Amino acid sequence: MSFLNSALLPGLVLLAGLPLLIHLLNLRFPRLFEFSSIKHIRETIAQRSRIFRWRHLLLLLLRTVFLVLLLLAFLRPMLRRFDSQANQHSARAVLLVVDQSLGMEYKGGGLSNRERAQNEAEKILATLASEDSVNVITAGPAPKSCFFGFSRNHADAKHFLAAIKPGYARADFSQANVLAARLLAQNASHPEIYYLSDFQRHNWANVDFTPLPASARLFFVDCAPPQHENRAILGATVSQSTVLAGDTVTLEVEVGNFREQPMQEPVKVVLDGRTSFEKEITVAPWSTARVTLPVPPGGPGLHQCEISIAPDDLALDDHYYLTIPVLEKEGILIVSDAPDPGRDAVLFLKTALNPYDDLAGSLLPEQTSAAGVTAAKLATVRKVFFTRAGPLSEEACKLLADFVFHGGGLAYFLDGESDAANLAGIERAMASNPLPLKLGAKRVAKNVGPGAQQIIRGDFKSRYLQLFRGANRQNLALLEFYDIYDAAPTGTGNVLLTYADDTPAMASLNHGLGTMLFLNFSVSEFSSNLARQRIFPAWMQEIVKNLTSDEPLPVSSLVGEPVTDEIWKSELVANPVRKPSGEAADVKAEVLGERLGIAFTPEEPGFYTMRTTRLLHSYAVNPPPDQSDLRPIDRSLLPEQLSEKGQTGFFVQGHEDFENLILGKPIFHWFILAAVFMLLIEVLLQFLLQRAATKR
Repeated sequence: MSFLNSALLPGLVLLAGLPLLIHLLNLRFPRLFEFSSIKHIRETIAQRSRIFRWRHLLLLLLRTVFLVLLLLAFLRPMLRRFDSQANQHSARAVLLVVDQSLGMEYKGGGLSNRERAQNEAEKILATLASEDSVNVITAGPAPKSCFFGFSRNHADAKHFLAAIKPGYARADFSQANVLAARLLAQNASHPEIYYLSDFQRHNWANVDFTPLPASARLFFVDCAPPQHENRAILGATVSQSTVLAGDTVTLEVEVGNFREQPMQEPVKVVLDGRTSFEKEITVAPWSTARVTLPVPPGGPGLHQCEISIAPDDLALDDHYYLTIPVLEKEGILIVSDAPDPGRDAVLFLKTALNPYDDLAGSLLPEQTSAAGVTAAKLATVRKVFFTRAGPLSEEACKLLADFVFHGGGLAYFLDGESDAANLAGIERAMASNPLPLKLGAKRVAKNVGPGAQQIIRGDFKSRYLQLFRGANRQNLALLEFYDIYDAAPTGTGNVLLTYADDTPAMASLNHGLGTMLFLNFSVSEFSSNLARQRIFPAWMQEIVKNLTSDEPLPVSSLVGEPVTDEIWKSELVANPVRKPSGEAADVKAEVLGERLGIAFTPEEPGFYTMRTTRLLHSYAVNPPPDQSDLRPIDRSLLPEQLSEKGQTGFFVQGHEDFENLILGKPIFHWFILAAVFMLLIEVLLQFLLQRAATKR
């Protein structure tokens, strides 16, 4: 126990002797002489009662104890919570660590958790004396401090607290502790560290407190309401890696329901702020679910897609943003020397690539002969298909090898008489690793049925075989191939499909920036039944979309993760990258000839854009999905975890008086009650004495 007003103790000690002084003065007061008969009677009665003999001393004791208790209450007695050996009169060093994660934007009862934390932090600052020092750290993806050290400028600390912006990512408290340790290295021996947070489990599960000094006193201030439930869109993906004009993309949306009640409501998709689609989703309590939505993104260019659910108390994760780039219709070159290109293999391949009337689809196939493979022809396309191809010249083989090396895609159906020689020529022109297949004699089935080959194995993780994953794998059992090559794998590249006799049916090889596919079958109706299968057009178009080395920009990024891109110099000079709020973003640029490599770290969800009269670039940014589950960590574990490392921790409810927390628990009211009890005893004693005197 200690006293806040201990300086008053010497003066109050003198006041405690006041009853004794009065008692001594009463002994010297003039006496009243009475008749002897009356005097003897009273003395006889008084001598019979001990309480009458000691009444003056008892009253003196009661009145002295009453006054001492009353005076001690004025000294403001406190029960100290901390080590009494520490210097209680030294200046305090207070460090506030404020959570700046997404969960702190949860609003319950009208205030967000961040606003509650700011209010509690102001209460802590109000307990500081002028000689006490303070600093404030915001715990976000990267911690930031108000001062470079500890300061007595409490006003600037309050301004820093009031200016804390909403957080949209996770809070890294381990890094905040590292920063706190550097600040405390040159400060007081018994610092006070206050963590103001909602203690969301993903932020607090593995916090490292070892950098902090063992003498630090840690206070965990809970700023969250008793219950905080949430619903959120956790993610969304686009089915196609490349979207061409006229395509319909499939959005797969994941929704989380982090509450006790089931969720059943529509998921809404808005394209470019206009077109909208809806589909209802049902999610069980404390679980996630997925919903697919087919969406036509529209014409060529960038399209901004916003997915949303009904708003709740954490509205920031009720929206999800995607940027969908749509490319122009793509030209596909088909190299074939078939006698009648308008029929058979070429016709089937063209129809599969663009099955619409008047070539209304997104792919525009064009046929040429092996002799027509020129630099000018290859410059107009990014993908080339071979079927029933004639002999390639050495120059054409070099052009094709260079075409693939610089990012082109080549799909070769091994169904021609010159295929072995053509592959050997391409292999020589590559002057690197051999091709994945070495061809032997051509094998032709004499009759359909027993002589046909079927596929029994495949690498279904390959992006070229996405249509055969899961239950769709049974579609491969319907395929029969009558004309194939005896082929053997060379060990380079990847064998993707294999026939029943272990002959490779499909293989791939990366060369430079491009990819080559070799398909040991034909689409001709006389060589296989592939062209008669419903899955044939979809498979060919899937091969086209994945036969590219271009790595498209991700359709979305996360807050706090760097975004990179390559743009023209003139674009950035005239049109800065702007945040969703409209402010200019801080962008770092690197000169790459006439181009610029740019990088920036998004700080808020939404679309970061570059615009002129049209949208030049768009980068969709979303909060991390793990921040939407607001369930807190077991708060009792934090002080226990600290005790193992020699540190002292206290968990504090937000409504607690911080002055009492630091200075101790006030107990002056117990002294006042004890003083009142002494008065009651004196009154009772006086009553007993008067009653005894009356009876006698």
